[in-house]
Amino acid sequence: MKRAKRGKLRDWIELFDVADNSVSRVLSRIYGEDPAVTEARRRFYLEALSAFGRTYGSEAEVIIVRTPARVNLMGVHVDHRGGYTNYICIAREILMVCQEREDDRVILHNIDSAFEPSDFRINQELPESKRGNWMKYIERAEITPGHWSNYIKAAVLRLQDRFQNRALKGMNIMVSGDIPSSAGLSSSSALVVASALATVELNNLDISRQELVELCAQGEWYVGTRGGAGDQAAMLFGRRGYITHMRFLPFRQEEIEYIPFPKGYKVIICNSLRQASKSGSERSAYNQTIAAYETVLMLIKEILTKKRGYSPRFVESRVKHLRDVNEPTLGVRTEQIYEILKCLPERISRQELLARLPSYRERLLQIFKTHEEPEEGYKVRQVALFGLAECQRGEITAQLLKKGEIEKFGQLMYISHDGDRVVSFDEHGRRKRWDNRVTNEYLDRLINALKSPDSEAREGARLYMQPGGYGCSCEEMDQMVDIARRVPGVIGAGLTGAGLGGCILVLVSSEKVQEVIDALAENYYLPRGLPTAAEVCVLTEGAGVIDSGECKR
Repeated sequence: MKRAKRGKLRDWIELFDVADNSVSRVLSRIYGEDPAVTEARRRFYLEALSAFGRTYGSEAEVIIVRTPARVNLMGVHVDHRGGYTNYICIAREILMVCQEREDDRVILHNIDSAFEPSDFRINQELPESKRGNWMKYIERAEITPGHWSNYIKAAVLRLQDRFQNRALKGMNIMVSGDIPSSAGLSSSSALVVASALATVELNNLDISRQELVELCAQGEWYVGTRGGAGDQAAMLFGRRGYITHMRFLPFRQEEIEYIPFPKGYKVIICNSLRQASKSGSERSAYNQTIAAYETVLMLIKEILTKKRGYSPRFVESRVKHLRDVNEPTLGVRTEQIYEILKCLPERISRQELLARLPSYRERLLQIFKTHEEPEEGYKVRQVALFGLAECQRGEITAQLLKKGEIEKFGQLMYISHDGDRVVSFDEHGRRKRWDNRVTNEYLDRLINALKSPDSEAREGARLYMQPGGYGCSCEEMDQMVDIARRVPGVIGAGLTGAGLGGCILVLVSSEKVQEVIDALAENYYLPRGLPTAAEVCVLTEGAGVIDSGECKR
C-alpha cells in the first residue's frame, strides 16, 4: 500500500485550525463539496488532534487514520456465504491519531469518556511461540467481554500473527468516533480496520489491501463473532458517489464493480435506538444463524449425493459455498432447487445433525462451541431459502441499478427485509406476528407457479423473489420499515448490518426525504419518547491514512 507522510502534531493542528486552505481540498475529495459537511469534519479532526496533544504531548510525530461507517443496500448476511454485496460508505467514521512507539506497548485513549483508557503489550498477548495458528489462538484466548480495546487487539494481534517473525511496534492512540455503537453501522469493524491501517503504516508492513480485508475479518473473530469480510472490504475499497458491488469467497479486488449511485435519490439511515450488541446472548443468537448456514451446506451436499444423483467429486469441487447451490452450477431449473429444499428438515437439533452427518462431526462440534443450542433446533430450511435468494438478489442488484430499474430494486429491498422480519404492522399500528416458515406446501405452491402460463405468477415464484427466514430483525425495525413504506416517494426499506437492533435504511426520492423523517418522528420516535434519529447519508471515500504532504500542497 502507498505510504502516507507523517507530521508533527503541532503542524497538523495548525493545518486543521484554518477553515480555508489545502486541507479543505483534501476534505472535499473525501466528503464532497458541501461546505457544511467539510467544516464539520474539519472540527472533528481538530478535536481529535487536540485531544492527542493533551494526552501524549504536542511534539509527537503522528498519522491520522479514518475509517467510515458502511451501509449495505443489498446482499445482507451473505458475504460469508460467498454472495454479492452492495455497499456505500457514509460520513460517520472512526478517527485515530497515532504515534509510533519503540516498544510493543499499545496505549489507548478515547475522546468519549464512556470508553476507559486501556493498554496492552503485543508480545505478552501473542508471544512468538503461539503465532502461526490464528484459529487455535483465538479459541483459547482470554478476553474481557464487551471491552472496546478488544477490537484494537483484534487487528494488531492478527497482523502480528501474519508477520510472526517480526516484532511489531506499539502505538500511542487517540480514538474519536461518531458512528453510533450497536446500531448496525459496523462501528466495531471500523475500529478494527482503522487499527489495522495504523499498524501497517507505522510498522511499514508490506501487505495489499486485498489481503488486509481478509486479515481484518479474521481478526474480528477474536471478539467472538464469526462474520464475513463484507464490512471490512466496503470500508477499504469504498468510493464516494458509488455503490461497491463485490463478491466473496474468494474476495478479489479486480472483480469489484463500482456503480454510480442513482441520481435523484437519497438513502436515509434511521436508528431504532435498540442496541444491536454482539456480546453475551446477542452474540450467541448471531452465531446461531451462522451455524444454521454452515449446517445447511453440509445437509445440501448430503442430499445432492444421496438423493439427487450427483457424484461426491462434483459436489466437493463445485459446491463449496451456499451461493454455489444455484441453477447454472447444478444444471437444473428453479423448480429443482425447491425440490432440494424440500429434502431439508424445517428444524434440526444438534443430536440429529451429529447422527445424520457423521463425516462432519469434528466440524460440527467446533461450530457448536460458538453459541448456545437453539431450544427448538436450527431453522435450516428457512435460513437456506433466505441465503440462496439473497445471493441472487445481491448479484442482480448491479444489473438493475445500471438499467435504472430502481422500482424493482426497491421491491427486492422489501423482500429482503421480510426475510429478517419478526412482526408486521398495519396502517393503524396494529402488530401481527410474522410467519417465515418454509413448509412443503409453500414450496409446492412455488413449483406449481413456475409451471403456470401466467407470467406474473412465474415471476413471483422466482428464487430471488422469496424472503425465506433469517429472522434477525426486531419489532422496532419492522415497525420503522412499515411506517416508511407508506410514505409516497419511498422506493424501498430494510435493515442494514447484522440485525437484532440498530438501523434501517430507506431509499427515497430526494424531494421526499423530509416527509419520511417526519413520518418516523410522528409514528415511531415520539410515541416511544425517543429523539428522532434519522439522517440523510453523505457518501464518502473509503478508509485511508491522511497524507500530510497532500494537506500542505
